[in-house]
Amino acid sequence: MTTLTLRRLPQVTTRVLIARQLSTQTKKTIQQGTDFNELRERSLLRHVINTSTEGDPESVMSAMDTFWDTFFNGEGTAEWNLRGSALDSAIRNKQPKTAMEIGAYCGYTAVRMGRLMPAGGKLISVELDPLYAAIATKMVEHAGLSERVTVEIGSVADRLAAIHRKHDISGPLDAVLLDHDVQNYLPDLRLLGDHGHISKSTIVLCDWSLYPGSEQQAPTNSAEFMDYLSELGVSQSTSHSRGGKEVFTVSGGDWFGAV
Repeated sequence: MTTLTLRRLPQVTTRVLIARQLSTQTKKTIQQGTDFNELRERSLLRHVINTSTEGDPESVMSAMDTFWDTFFNGEGTAEWNLRGSALDSAIRNKQPKTAMEIGAYCGYTAVRMGRLMPAGGKLISVELDPLYAAIATKMVEHAGLSERVTVEIGSVADRLAAIHRKHDISGPLDAVLLDHDVQNYLPDLRLLGDHGHISKSTIVLCDWSLYPGSEQQAPTNSAEFMDYLSELGVSQSTSHSRGGKEVFTVSGGDWFGAV
């Protein structure tokens, strides 16, 4: 089993704040809206639709990267690139037929993973917030990945039975990405394990860092999480860090590697 990690972006701000911080080119796509209190996530979607090429996942990812890199003046970009490279490496090596992402946010990682899924592969992305789930669904559609990626609205606990019915998921998943509330990483992984969806060959990707401005509290260490992986028979692990801060961990199953 392999463990990797990605980040959660901060919550909500107004269009005015966005307009002050984004470049002139990016602001053009934001100023088309009429709602003063429009969420920045909606502004992100507008920017992507207006500036990326439909059906091109790389173009969609690039547009999202430009939006957030401009918004945060480059803060956190190096960490984001590190985890992106590690995620790509894990998915390319594993070539998962079935994968689950918990915490879709606006769909960046769903697109990133979906573009590397093999033919016939399926990524189920679970997002608690209905607005974010809707935006993620549109991002996936715009990237041309709707046949590979499905976004489910709700928590894993609430949606697991429906996921079983809709997607015929019964055995271990090939890959699981945890990218939601860090306090729920272990409970949700245990839930999947209790339903037979985690095995030693599952790669588990999880984020131990937070994007600049996030109101969440980052975990001080991942010891308890790693202890649970050990209970499942995972004996190899490595930690990916930058500037002395743990970004994500990778635990080895039938695939093991470092970035």
